[in-house]
Amino acid sequence: MTIMQRTARPRSSEPFWLINESQLPLPPDQVKQHTSLMRIAGTSLAMGVIRNLLRCSEASSRVKLANLSPEVCPWTFTPTQIEGLRAALYFLRRYGDELLEAERNR
Repeated sequence: MTIMQRTARPRSSEPFWLINESQLPLPPDQVKQHTSLMRIAGTSLAMGVIRNLLRCSEASSRVKLANLSPEVCPWTFTPTQIEGLRAALYFLRRYGDELLEAERNR
């Protein structure tokens, strides 16, 4: 019998997009680019999470309409919450597009 030990590398307690720029061991021009890429990644992550929340809520609504047991997601959002999440997605997408455009023009 083989026993495999896996050691996880230690993670920072701060999310990657909140890292202090002054602590990055990079030249100043690379720090700006790194920070810009972290913002793009954080925005993409937030958009993905919101999309998945909306999908889960939609799946839960369909399950409830079909009178099945909710295995995927036991809750749904109210119409106001759904519109708020869609608005958040819209503005995050616009912000992300601006970040990408600024990065391309660098």
